[in-house]
Amino acid sequence: MQRAAYQVAEEILKLVSNSAVRPGERLPGERALAERLGCSRNTVREALAALSARGLVEIRMRSGAYLCRQNHPSPDGGRTGPGEALDALVTLGPALVERVCRVAGVSEHEHVERITARLGRALVDRSPLDAWRGLTAFYSALAEITGNSLLCAAMGSIARSGAAGGFENLPELAPAALQQFFAEHVEMLQAMRRHDVALASRCAAGSLDAFGRMLWQKNGGERN
Repeated sequence: MQRAAYQVAEEILKLVSNSAVRPGERLPGERALAERLGCSRNTVREALAALSARGLVEIRMRSGAYLCRQNHPSPDGGRTGPGEALDALVTLGPALVERVCRVAGVSEHEHVERITARLGRALVDRSPLDAWRGLTAFYSALAEITGNSLLCAAMGSIARSGAAGGFENLPELAPAALQQFFAEHVEMLQAMRRHDVALASRCAAGSLDAFGRMLWQKNGGERN
């Protein structure tokens, strides 16, 4: 399965951190990056666009991508970016859904559905940062339902890291991508209502993947 652009963006950062590329120097070309990372050139292009939106690389027409003359996030503990925060949520989110699906009653389901309604309203202005805040509010509510303080702390850290990491620099969300993400999220809620643990977990993974694709799609185009 083709990796999402946000994942490839983080891999590019790690590659740059471990290479001789210095601020102001040109990154390897799209073809070389695609071969090195095992993905399509279109995915590399989307990943570079995401890094450009975060101010980490400069894309020059007919020249290539250049590392910006500033400190960039370190994979060994520096400032996290949207891709890293979302990757953490992709890891934790389905597990939270599965656990809550097993134990939640009617009142808990109504609570998370009200939060989903607020998420829907946050999507109206197509702001990536507001979408992130709405999504992490939903998963933070799931963590609270589990009653596990460490899960709550983990979600709080993920939410803060993403909000401070550059979502405000991403392009406005495409309407078609918004609809796809929200439809998959609602399908997950319906599965949770039925206590269908396996389906709810799969839908959670699918909706989070759709969220990542939504963030880094250009003009509603399909990710390859």
